[in-house]
Amino acid sequence: MNPRFSYSLLALTLVQVYPYKANAETLADDNVERITVTSTRTAKANTDLPLSIGSVSSQTLTNDNAQHISDSLQTISGVLLNQLSGGQGHNAAIRMPINFGGYTLYLQDNIPLQSAAFYNHNALWWASSNASLSRLEVLKGAGTSLYGSGAVAATVNVISAPIATNSNTLSLTFAEQGYKRFAGSFTQLNETNDGFRVSGAYLSNDGWRTHSAVNKAEINLLHEKQLDDKQHFKTSLVVSSLEQQMLNTLTEAQFIQDPTQAGLPEEVLQIDPKRKTDYFRLSTEYRFDSNDFYASVIPYARYRTNDYIATWQPNMPKVESTVTSFGVLALSNFIHSSGGETTLGVDVEHSSGEGYSFQPTERTTSGWGAATYPKDHVFYKNDTTFIGVSPYVQHLGYFSPNLSYSLGVRFDHNKYTFDNALPVYSDDGFGNRSIASRSDTFKHLSPKLSLNYLLNAQSSIYSRYAQAIRIPTASQLYNLKTEQSSAQLGSINEETSDTYEVGYKANFDKLSIELAYYLMDVNDAIVTAYDDLGASYRVNASSVEHTGAELGLTYNFNKAFSFALAYSQSKHEFKHYIQDKGRVDRKTQQMLEQDLSGKSLQMAPDYVANIRFNYTSQTIAGLFVTAEVQSIGDYYLNVENTQQYSGYTVINFKANYALTNKLKLHARVSNFNDRKYALQNEIRYGRTRIQPGAPRTLYVGLKYQF
Repeated sequence: MNPRFSYSLLALTLVQVYPYKANAETLADDNVERITVTSTRTAKANTDLPLSIGSVSSQTLTNDNAQHISDSLQTISGVLLNQLSGGQGHNAAIRMPINFGGYTLYLQDNIPLQSAAFYNHNALWWASSNASLSRLEVLKGAGTSLYGSGAVAATVNVISAPIATNSNTLSLTFAEQGYKRFAGSFTQLNETNDGFRVSGAYLSNDGWRTHSAVNKAEINLLHEKQLDDKQHFKTSLVVSSLEQQMLNTLTEAQFIQDPTQAGLPEEVLQIDPKRKTDYFRLSTEYRFDSNDFYASVIPYARYRTNDYIATWQPNMPKVESTVTSFGVLALSNFIHSSGGETTLGVDVEHSSGEGYSFQPTERTTSGWGAATYPKDHVFYKNDTTFIGVSPYVQHLGYFSPNLSYSLGVRFDHNKYTFDNALPVYSDDGFGNRSIASRSDTFKHLSPKLSLNYLLNAQSSIYSRYAQAIRIPTASQLYNLKTEQSSAQLGSINEETSDTYEVGYKANFDKLSIELAYYLMDVNDAIVTAYDDLGASYRVNASSVEHTGAELGLTYNFNKAFSFALAYSQSKHEFKHYIQDKGRVDRKTQQMLEQDLSGKSLQMAPDYVANIRFNYTSQTIAGLFVTAEVQSIGDYYLNVENTQQYSGYTVINFKANYALTNKLKLHARVSNFNDRKYALQNEIRYGRTRIQPGAPRTLYVGLKYQF
């Protein structure tokens, strides 16, 4: 194998070993460094990187036996993902309030899981979490020059294990409410360094809430071929299918009465609304690596569907969408005689999205805006083509052996072409506008700058500045309501963010610590305003400031006990925001706009904390136990800051016991204190919307390796 590829495999091994050490299961190596790959696509020690990047090791993932990736991601400071309604959907709160916006970039093996033009907050639907999963990495704040739109608050990378040994795995997990999950992998590695792995998983869960059943199947194929000591191919195929029943948030009265209810009227439950999404991704990476030159080219093809009944809308429309993408991620890295490095690269993407929404059954609504919606009425039907071309350059240099700097710049050129299959009209009778076919272009240059100083072989300090963007989605641009003025067409720009950050990292014998303080300004945020005729439109007219401190710490007391802490405290405030600017009450003719500048954003927890106490039995060989506390601080339910939620604290227990060298028993109790709590709580459009947290649940399973 070539040197850099060998180092990458070593890096994967070290990343797995170190957290195992942090769990007090081994103290064999005092010089282990934490290695990551997300920032540059090559293996780097975390103390060499001037940014905050957290990871979840293979051993931690194995010990967690999580039923969702979010369960393990919360062990990284400042990271919170809410698993919505007990299903596979989620949103995120990473250096931001809990939100559904496109501020987080999701990758699998460095390849985006979706197109930023057709962003969906449930991106981890399409991430593989079967036996091939090796580790998770989260680059917090604006991404490096390698990453474009969406890498504003964080970049989440789901990383598969390389083919290193002939090993096979079978596992099964059972729980209450009909939960069952089966996973397995088969690996074949021959003497010529060619390897093949097939892995898959199947999940079935009736759900703890009414009408919340989930079924998901996935399969991964991976082939690696080493041509010579410099060239390597890796081909990956990911296929998955997810179907889950739809449900809704609860009002406060519903939550108090019975948090297990679906939050849907009985007549809606009768039609059994579901969401179904299929996913396919094929990619091939070619790598060339010599002593002073490295190149990587990754062409990929990606396809996904997303069909559902919009249960949160009174008329319950059916929505069907597909997105087909073809792209290339290419970079080359030059190592100079001075020890510096220069990376040149380009990302190219062509995505085609088809959107179709119609009325599946006749339905009469009541209350404000009451109407009868006829069956088969079409709300929108269109195709949107997105083309993105993004060249970038990143340079690493040294002022001295201990002081390094990094300069980078990325230019994003994004173009939408919208083709409307419906005639142009301002109102279809149900509040929907249909616009003429058109095209829009967005261009932005994002600079990056950082400094890193090695205090010694185990620790470093850093500072950095990075700019990032979030482009508006095709839906934001073209699926308009009647009340929305056409004035917004062609006037919306991308949102920009500026991240300023300082930090400290250290990997000592028994103690590992990462500390970061950040300030992130999001400018030109897209909000709603009103023209003189009372028509609403989307406009870049808000700025938000996010500040916070993050602490990640692990400490080994001895061979039996260890402690891990992931803690963050943050503030998220409007620097400037006029809500409903220009809006007039039609009856009283009074202005309804409110100046919310200086107010806190809603659903912005004061703190997020995850604490783990790990015990490796010295008397019962093979027994490992974790006690975990997950705690969320208080936050405002609305942007007016008139009501607060006090947050929650839940306790989880996890145990793993090696019955033999090949067979392991695992058990997990989530919400051990059986607390009745709101996982997420907000007030929107005058209505309380609660996502209830799951009650105490016991999971038990077996894992067999051979």
